[in-house]
Amino acid sequence: MNKKFVEFAVCFVLGLGVQAGAYVYMDQVLFAPLSSGDYDMSDVKDKVAEAAEKAGKKIFAGVTVKGKAYYSYDYKYMADVTADSVTIYKAEALNNPQKINLKNQGVSFFEWMPDRNLALMALYPVHWKGGRWDVTLARYNPEGTTHESDAPIRDLPRNAKIVDVAYSTATNAVYMKMEVGKGLYRIYRTDANYDTRRIYVQTSHIGKLAVYYDKDRLFYDDSQKGIMYTFNGDDSSWRVISPPGAFRLVGLGDDKTIYAAKINSKGEATAYYTGMLGVGFKEVKALDTPVEFNSITIHMIKEAALHSNK
Repeated sequence: MNKKFVEFAVCFVLGLGVQAGAYVYMDQVLFAPLSSGDYDMSDVKDKVAEAAEKAGKKIFAGVTVKGKAYYSYDYKYMADVTADSVTIYKAEALNNPQKINLKNQGVSFFEWMPDRNLALMALYPVHWKGGRWDVTLARYNPEGTTHESDAPIRDLPRNAKIVDVAYSTATNAVYMKMEVGKGLYRIYRTDANYDTRRIYVQTSHIGKLAVYYDKDRLFYDDSQKGIMYTFNGDDSSWRVISPPGAFRLVGLGDDKTIYAAKINSKGEATAYYTGMLGVGFKEVKALDTPVEFNSITIHMIKEAALHSNK
């Protein structure tokens, strides 16, 4: 066989291998749809947040952002969100944005769904002049003929706002953390049928929320007492899931692992823990120095667990 032909064939195969590796990286890592296993900034989001920000900024480089930019999972859309405005840009038509009519309401929460081009945004009567105080969780579909659908929550205490949302992409159950006073919260639930109701829980000092991606199962914690709970949306039952001591919920993993931190009397984290519902918890790492609880992510706990197993 001709020597030059052999050399050419080898280079060609090697070139295909490198190109295929690049495509696999972009498809499986850089541009992979975000998982919904954790809803307080999942470990998947921790891993790809920087890459997503870079990709989004590059795609929408021609847009001057007035507020905060939110990118849809496939980077097809970007939302420019301020305290009282939402503008949706499409990657292929940057000069023709969709300016959402908020009906003189303010925005307290915005997030794209992790697996589809559907946005959730929480609205409240920022220009309130008396009367009922109604808050709305709106779903916005930039691709549909009917863009908006709302789940209103009526007659709330003045200044109430939705400040966090956890949702199950498989069941369409959405749980909302409603601030009704300084440091005081309620939880409301809605679903695909817009059946919206308050969930009565064991504390007003609600910390983080998380939901299984495929089951109507809510997890939350009492930020003052350090107790973690779970709520079953199918039968409205609840129970304590934290081990003895004071613990805060960090979030849920895609494999339904519960990530938590043990805290001291100052609310600082002193150790990382992981657990499973019905199995229990185990310590991953005791911290040499207590750290601010809100600085802890699922990714940090997973890294600690990885090193402890070596």
